Amino acid sequence: MNSIFVARYDSEEDSLREFRNDNILQATKTPTHKLALPFFKDNANFIFSEFNGPASFMLSEFNGSAYFWGSKFNGDAGFINDRFYRDTYFSDVVFNKDASFNGSLFKEDLIFENATFHRKLSLTRTRYDELFVRWHDIAGHLVYDDAAYMSLMKNFNGLGYFEDHDSCYFQYRKEHRAEPWPAANAGEEWLRKLIDYPLEWFYGYGTKPFNALLFSIAIVLVYALFWWRQGLGGPNDMTPSVLPGGEEWIDNDILDILGFSFTVFLSGTRLFIDPPLLPLIQGRSRFWTKWAFIFERLLGALFSILLFIAICGTIVRSS
Repeated sequence: MNSIFVARYDSEEDSLREFRNDNILQATKTPTHKLALPFFKDNANFIFSEFNGPASFMLSEFNGSAYFWGSKFNGDAGFINDRFYRDTYFSDVVFNKDASFNGSLFKEDLIFENATFHRKLSLTRTRYDELFVRWHDIAGHLVYDDAAYMSLMKNFNGLGYFEDHDSCYFQYRKEHRAEPWPAANAGEEWLRKLIDYPLEWFYGYGTKPFNALLFSIAIVLVYALFWWRQGLGGPNDMTPSVLPGGEEWIDNDILDILGFSFTVFLSGTRLFIDPPLLPLIQGRSRFWTKWAFIFERLLGALFSILLFIAICGTIVRSS
């Protein structure tokens, strides 16, 4: 049998746990719980309650603080188009199915500390002063909505949860790529989404500096192998013959070759390191040697910029 909450709490002492013999406590044990336009004048206490079926608080108004500490929602939880005028606590709450707060207004703090979400969390058109939740608690559960993500990122920055902001932004960019972009024509949308993939991989949209660092190391190593296969520093390397007097050239040593590759890579920025001399290797195409040299420098410039952007946006910001 469905139970309907038609509740009015007129004093701060009103508590669901105290009404052990009325229909409110009985309703929390039935398959479906629906509050029909309830008005809570003072604090509403639902701590350690268990809702075994869908629970709907649609169009409710909470004029005092709302407490749901330690409660468990075994069915869908609907807080849609509600009004909460004081702090709202969902600390340690377990949502075993979908939880929707679409269109609700939280005039003060909305607190989800240590809340557990097993299914979807929807925050479409949800407004709040400050939302206390950590990204790892809602990652993989948040229903995509541009405004919801933007509000969360602004909220995380305001609270100083910078790592949460970065993770939220990274996930937003990935999910945004899968959505249609009506402001862009088909060709532009296709191209921009294609470019978006390397931006994710190379530096995590500015949130993962170690991605850029690891790619840089990998490029230096791959090019070191390339220069070794080309014969750099070997018997067919004619570069010493064109060196200005007194200058030394590298030997056919792996550390020297790694140093050469690293120097070429860093010289792409032209800020601190000048490029070494273009190798002249007998039996190797001068044309392809030149373009391999130029391309490593271009990669060095690109990944140096990406690394700089990511460091400034994460490590430097947090210090």
